[in-house]
Amino acid sequence: MQTFHELEQTQSVIATILRNSLQTNRINHAYIFTGDYEPLLLEAAQLFAKSLFCERRDQIEPCQVCRSCRRMDSGNLVDYYQIEPDGATIKKEQIQQLMHDLSLRGLEGDRQIYVVTQSHKMTPQAANSLLKFFEEPGAGKVAILITNQPQLLLPTIRSRGQLLSFRPADRLLIGQVLSEKTGRDNELTQLAARVYPKIEDAEQALVEDWFVNARVSVVQLMEELANRPADLPLFVQEKWMSQFKNRQDARIGLELVTCFFEDVLHLKLNPSWETITYANSRPLLEQMGGKSQTTITRWLQAVLAAVKRIEANVNPQLTVERLMFDLQKG
Repeated sequence: MQTFHELEQTQSVIATILRNSLQTNRINHAYIFTGDYEPLLLEAAQLFAKSLFCERRDQIEPCQVCRSCRRMDSGNLVDYYQIEPDGATIKKEQIQQLMHDLSLRGLEGDRQIYVVTQSHKMTPQAANSLLKFFEEPGAGKVAILITNQPQLLLPTIRSRGQLLSFRPADRLLIGQVLSEKTGRDNELTQLAARVYPKIEDAEQALVEDWFVNARVSVVQLMEELANRPADLPLFVQEKWMSQFKNRQDARIGLELVTCFFEDVLHLKLNPSWETITYANSRPLLEQMGGKSQTTITRWLQAVLAAVKRIEANVNPQLTVERLMFDLQKG
C-alpha cells in the first residue's frame, strides 16, 4: 500500500481520519489500530508514518522519492521503530530498549515513530513500562499500537490512544491473491490468510508442504471427533504431535481447528451459508453440525482457551491433551 487513495478503497473512514490529521497537522501522540487482519493494519501504520516523515509531502500523500520515503521503503529509516513479539509475547526488555532508543534525540529530524505489532501480547510488565512513556511521550514522538484484540490492552493504555477500528478485511480477495502467487487451492490460501499474522508468512507457508499436511491433520482430527471420539488421545500421540512439534506449530494447528469449528457453527446457524473456509470438507462440517449449538459452542470455546494457553507458554502437548478431554466431553 503506497497511497491513501489505495487505503480509501477498503477503509474510507480510516483514510479520511488520517488525511484530516495530516492536513491540519493535528497528530496525536498515540494511535491504536484495531481490526481482524493485522497485515492491513501494519500497512496503514507504515503509510501514515511515511507521510509524517516525508520531506516533500503534498499535504497528505508521501512523495515516494525523497530520502525519507526511500529509506522507509528499504527499512533503513533510523527514527522509525517496529516492535513485534519475541516468541509468544512482547517482553519488558523489548519495551525498555525501545524507550531508551526513543529517549535519544531523533537522528534525522524532530520526529520519531514507533509501531508495536500484536500489542495485545505485551506482558503486564511490558505494558506498564509502555504506559509510563504514554503518560509523558515527549515532543515529536508518535506511537501506533496494532492489535486484533484491543480488549486485552491495559484500560489506561486504551484511554490514552486514539482508537481506529478498521472494517473486516476481504478474506476472499486476500485468498485469491495468495492463490495466484502460490498456485495453491483457494481453501488452503484462505486458511493461511486466517492463521498467519503477516502476509509474507502466509505466502511462505503456502510454498511448503508442512502447511498442506497441517490441514490434512486437522481434518483427520475432526473426523476422529465426529466418528471415534474415544480414540482422540491415541490420535494425538500417534499423528498430531508428529506434525505440530513446537509451540508455533501448535498455535497454527489450533487456529486451524478454530477455523473448522467456526465453519461448523456458521452452517448450523445458516445451512445455506456459502462463505466457508473448509469448503472441501462440507459433508463433515454438516455431520458435525448435527450436534447441538451448545456443544459446538463449547468445542469452539475449548479450542480458543487452548490457543490462549499456548500463548501463555503452557506446554503444547499438555495443552492439546487437555483440549482432547474437553472435546470428548462436548
